[in-house]
Amino acid sequence: MNIKILRIFEYEKYFLALIITALMFFIAKITGHREIIFPEILSIVVFCLITKRQILTTNRVKMVILTVAASLIGVITVRYFQFPLYIQILLGFLLPQVMLIISKSNFVPIIAACLFPIYMKVTSFVYPVTAFILVGLIALSQYYLIKQYRLKPLNIRKNKFFNVNTKTKHLIKLFLIFSIIIILPVYFKQIFILPPPFIVAFALLSNPLSSFRKYPVKVFNAMAFVTLIGIFCRYIINIYMGFPLAVCAIIACILMFMFIEKRKIFFPPVGGALLMPMILKKSMLLLYFPQVLTGLIVIFMAALILFKKNEEQ
Repeated sequence: MNIKILRIFEYEKYFLALIITALMFFIAKITGHREIIFPEILSIVVFCLITKRQILTTNRVKMVILTVAASLIGVITVRYFQFPLYIQILLGFLLPQVMLIISKSNFVPIIAACLFPIYMKVTSFVYPVTAFILVGLIALSQYYLIKQYRLKPLNIRKNKFFNVNTKTKHLIKLFLIFSIIIILPVYFKQIFILPPPFIVAFALLSNPLSSFRKYPVKVFNAMAFVTLIGIFCRYIINIYMGFPLAVCAIIACILMFMFIEKRKIFFPPVGGALLMPMILKKSMLLLYFPQVLTGLIVIFMAALILFKKNEEQ
């Protein structure tokens, strides 16, 4: 691919990412269904369209199926099972990962797809329907870019080394640690100390073979900085200047894309971290950054200290 075509490709993939994100906000505005705004969609966009290489084991069909199934589990948990919030969050963390083991995938963004309706008390089935449409558009966009620019198929990791026993043991340990670190946020009713995108980051970083563990400071800074971008844009563009949330989200996305391209940090959860401030109440924004900074420190320490490389070998 020559330089000119490569530049067109780079611009077009970011353009498609903006279109999909903006569409989500516009549909939410038009229909009045705020639950349509699903921050993890942007994480999936980063994974499918922006990242330079495939880091998760999945394919387009499986990606859509797993995301929709996880979103359905989240809605059904809130709608039909009146468990305490702590139990609901644990189920929202555990069940998607059981699905991943069964499907031999590590497409961890589905954890956020399941947890989001639990965090936001979403009971409408509009949410999984929207997830299907948006993730389907992402899959089609990825397919279009591959065919349009005659790219080699993305390097989907083979599953021949997928060891169910090893993954199950890892999940048990991950679940036990998460069940401990989520106790205080739930008890003090401050669950957004650990919002769904940060929990996805925890799951990714807990994998001892994850390449992101090689530069944890850069990843930590990226998560913190894009969160600040989201908070700043929401305050200035949406609340202070009065522009629609969709405009605010588009500007925030552009700033984030510039940042991750400059820093070469294509860590999928940054997308969800950017959009979380867009859906929070105005009263929550003031203390949101100190809260999530605390959560970031906890999950990074837990993931990097408590999980060792020899566990996955």
